[in-house]
Amino acid sequence: MKRNDRILVLQKAAEAMARGDFTPDIPVGDDEIGHLGKSLKALSDYLQRQSERTQSLYRIMLECNLNLHLIDVLNHIFESFKQHLSYDRITLALLESEGNKLKLHWSRPCYQRLVLNIGQSIPMSDKALQAILNSREMLIINDLNSHLEEFPASRLTQAIFREGIRSCLICPLLATGKVLGFVFFSSRKKNVFEDSNLYQGLPLQIASQLSALIEKTQLYRGVKQNKQLMAQKRSLEQRVTHDVLTGLLNRMAIFDILHKQIQRAKRGGYGIAVIMIDIDHFKNINDTYGHLAGDAVLCEIASRLSQSARAHEYIGRYGGEEFLAIISPYDRDGAIKAAERLRAAVACKAIQADHSLIPVTISLGVAIGSISDILDANLLLRRADKALYSAKHQGRNRVEIASENSAEESCINSPEK
Repeated sequence: MKRNDRILVLQKAAEAMARGDFTPDIPVGDDEIGHLGKSLKALSDYLQRQSERTQSLYRIMLECNLNLHLIDVLNHIFESFKQHLSYDRITLALLESEGNKLKLHWSRPCYQRLVLNIGQSIPMSDKALQAILNSREMLIINDLNSHLEEFPASRLTQAIFREGIRSCLICPLLATGKVLGFVFFSSRKKNVFEDSNLYQGLPLQIASQLSALIEKTQLYRGVKQNKQLMAQKRSLEQRVTHDVLTGLLNRMAIFDILHKQIQRAKRGGYGIAVIMIDIDHFKNINDTYGHLAGDAVLCEIASRLSQSARAHEYIGRYGGEEFLAIISPYDRDGAIKAAERLRAAVACKAIQADHSLIPVTISLGVAIGSISDILDANLLLRRADKALYSAKHQGRNRVEIASENSAEESCINSPEK
């Protein structure tokens, strides 16, 4: 590959990463461009891990806010964060009897030999527990043997040491300034949590979500039929899953639906269509009419897209002036008709904003997956984005379809407006 071609590939890879696609093909080698490729690939791998971690936290936040099943959320945490936090066991313990004892409410280990079991209680007179309670901060114990020498009478330390645990990361569960209990991340190896800067943010974020859920669970036990609380729950659900400006599903929520629809499509043996949508000349709208008018245009287009969508079609804000539509199940003709319907819903009439009538159109790129190897979120998004890029260069206000079986696209020409 020529030097300029390799540079162009690296540029496209960087642009893909900026869009949230961390799996582009990045050429590497032993020359200067090859070393740049290696650095870019390392950055892509790091950003993908961070993205996966953020999505895991998002799903926990969603589960915590949309249901009160604490055990389901805890199991989700155990299964989702093993690659980010090197634990062999997670334990949830809550304060009871007005803070006089700590009771083990839930625990999940990846080994068989247990000393601490669910339901066991330890008096808060335990000096090791008192030290944790008084600090109200995350505590990392890198060598449990040394900790046991400092607190030889601690029943908690004795029990987890007999179980084979050698290091712990302990986060207090705080709600409205009150300690509800603790979540313990434990490992049978020493010094697993030694780098406190590395581990500080993630465990505290998890603990924060658990604290909110536990507090909410306790509240629900007392006021199960409280209509005001249910209204707050619905409002919270809306804030968590929807874009503040347009009211559409936000990026995380539409991605979550995409992954779920792909899994359902694989199980059911049917296809899925992904439509990338971009507002034509949106920068000119902002520059000509101002950003408030630009926001009004975004909101009106979001409303038109939402009203035009069918029950099995999902619309979300991808970012900036871009939207993402997911259609499943689909047939090819249905996907094309849906894209044309969305295009026409926007182009049908000008938008009233800032005392002006602003003519607005959209371009759409459609990617269709109907066989297993095409039912991949990143692949579908890349192909839809490529089709959208083609629609832009073919004159805008049109739909472009990415071919299922080749890299070429066939176009569906929209009528001139």
